[in-house]
Amino acid sequence: MITGMAALMAVLSLAGCGSQAQSGQHGSATKSGKVAKESSSMAAASASSAQAKNSSQATQVDNKTAGVLVALLASPDWFKGGIQDNEMYYGEDAGKYGSGSSKGSLAGYSFLTANGDPTSYLYYKVNGDQVTYKQWIPGESVAEGHMRTRTISLARLEKDYYVTQDQKNEVDGYVSQLQPEEAYMSSIKNAESSSDDQN
Repeated sequence: MITGMAALMAVLSLAGCGSQAQSGQHGSATKSGKVAKESSSMAAASASSAQAKNSSQATQVDNKTAGVLVALLASPDWFKGGIQDNEMYYGEDAGKYGSGSSKGSLAGYSFLTANGDPTSYLYYKVNGDQVTYKQWIPGESVAEGHMRTRTISLARLEKDYYVTQDQKNEVDGYVSQLQPEEAYMSSIKNAESSSDDQN
C-alpha cells in the first residue's frame, strides 16, 4: 500500500513537472510571438515613415519648377534654346486655347511653349507625386502627327534633375527666366509698338 502510494505520488509529481515545463514553454512561445509582432509593427511603421518622407520630399517644387523638370526630361535642347533666345514662356489652363476634343483633353494642364506650331508646346499636369505630360509628335508632317501622353513621378524628376546644388542653381535659373504668359505677351506687344513708333 505504501509502495503503491509512493508510486502514485511519484507519477503525480512527474506530471506536475511536465505541466510546469509545458507552461514554461508556452509562456516562452507567447513571449517570442509578442516580440516578433512588435518587431514586425516597428518595421512597418519605419517603412511607412520612410514612404511619407519620400512623398513630402517630392512636393518641394512648385508647378512652374515641375514644368522645367519635365522639359529637361522630354526636350532639353528645345527648352534650353527657347530660354536662351528669350522665346519660352509658361502658362496655365491650356484647355482654354484648344477647341473640340483637344480643349477637353488639355483642361487643367499647364504648358511651356516657344510660341510656334503644335510641336513647340509641352503640356503637363501635376497630380500628387505624378506628372502627366503631353507633346505633339509629328507624322509625315506636323498636321499628321499625334499627341503622346506619358507619366513620371515628381520624385524621379527631382532625383534626376534637382539634387545637387549645381542642379538646383541651373533649374532655378531657368525658372527665373521663364516668363509667365501675360508678361511674355505684354513684352511682345511693347516690342511691336516700339517698332511701329520707329517706322
